[in-house]
Amino acid sequence: MRVPVNGIPTAGRVVEFGLHTPWALEAATVALDGVPDALSGTLTLTPASDRGLVEVRGVAASSRHAQCDRCGEPCEHGVHTEIALLYAPEAREDDTFDGGELELSADDMDLGWYAGGALDLASVLGEALALELPSRIGCADEEECDSRTAALLSSAGSAGEPGHPGLAALRDKFA
Repeated sequence: MRVPVNGIPTAGRVVEFGLHTPWALEAATVALDGVPDALSGTLTLTPASDRGLVEVRGVAASSRHAQCDRCGEPCEHGVHTEIALLYAPEAREDDTFDGGELELSADDMDLGWYAGGALDLASVLGEALALELPSRIGCADEEECDSRTAALLSSAGSAGEPGHPGLAALRDKFA
């Protein structure tokens, strides 16, 4: 969904989304690396200056059933995040905003860019979800996951069977 920046009212524009919102579903599917089972959120777009800056604030939550990267058991892979991003128009050769004069402190929002006078909400949501997702899919109960992983490693090459060589190497390294 592309929102023309010059059409955003001064008071802001609120956009709600969920599993039945095509652009949001596509963004979450890419970020989660699979179709989400749950997706909800709200984005509020507000002009941040007369030079095309747009502030995007909101919340987003999305998750899907996945398989733990360590123990292989089913688990939930997802995120719930607060969004605080700032978007500016891409640099152009005329007198419009060129991005060079914007000063942000460490406490300021992250800065992104938009092109063609419109903000792509799928890109905004996809970026927000991807930035907050854990890098690995893991069980919520780490202690239980550790037990299952240890059992998998100890069974590698046990009972006279050679087992998978990768598991044996891990068992020997962490034993």
